[in-house]
Amino acid sequence: MKINNRRDILLLLLYSPGKSTEPNQPISGRTRLVKMLFLFREEALKAFKKGTEINAENFYDFFPWTYGPFSSQVYDDLKFFELRGFVDRSTSKCDTLPESAAEWELWLNSSLPETIDSSYSEYEEEEFRLTDRGVRFVEDNLFCTLSHSQRALLQQFRSRMESTPLRAILSYVYGRYPELTEKSAIRESVRV
Repeated sequence: MKINNRRDILLLLLYSPGKSTEPNQPISGRTRLVKMLFLFREEALKAFKKGTEINAENFYDFFPWTYGPFSSQVYDDLKFFELRGFVDRSTSKCDTLPESAAEWELWLNSSLPETIDSSYSEYEEEEFRLTDRGVRFVEDNLFCTLSHSQRALLQQFRSRMESTPLRAILSYVYGRYPELTEKSAIRESVRV
């Protein structure tokens, strides 16, 4: 199986070991995951894509939004995999940044009513990980196709993203990609 779309990368990032050498450790927070995928597109995809069919055209589309670069496709894909029993979400033990809660609330308010899952209520920071079914799928179909350098790149990237506080990630994104923060309500408070 060739890696050929954004969903493959989402599954691989959820599966890949990070600062722990164990695969499938949870990723805490929607905002962290969205910014992680944004930075993967901008800074890791070029080195990763050799031997795959993944490229910027079949990856997540990010646009300037009220809280920086955003893609609702990430939320859609998480829900897609959750409904198919590949991804599990649970309440995170990590503290919630006000920016994360505000971004989520804004997305809910701007979504069409029929697309909103009735299980969403007050914002709680969540973490995402693969289920056993998701792990088997990734191991059998995606991870096994990666070269040693692709696996190392995923682990280094994920480790760096897990080890960096979310506020520092936001500051980095706002400083490095100002064109995608032009509509941000928190631009002045986040930029370095």
